[in-house]
Amino acid sequence: MISHICDRCGRAILKGEVRYIAKVEVFAAGDVLEISADELSEDPIAKIDRLLDQCASLTEAELMRDVFVEMQFDLCRRCQRAYLANPLAVG
Repeated sequence: MISHICDRCGRAILKGEVRYIAKVEVFAAGDVLEISADELSEDPIAKIDRLLDQCASLTEAELMRDVFVEMQFDLCRRCQRAYLANPLAVG
């Protein structure tokens, strides 16, 4: 009996067979902001208005994707090993 499907290779993972879960979080880094003297002289209300205009054409999901994304994948044993060996799939 199939309990899950490997999200990487599509192989059936049978009930009782070892299954791995890979969780990935991608989020905006909270680096320290550096503000220049020129930026301090800008009109803050005008800057906020520009940002709101930019955001108006985006959906809530699109805005959230720029800040935080969480994914979860079921992996079979072979794909778990391949994922750990090269998690960014480089090369």
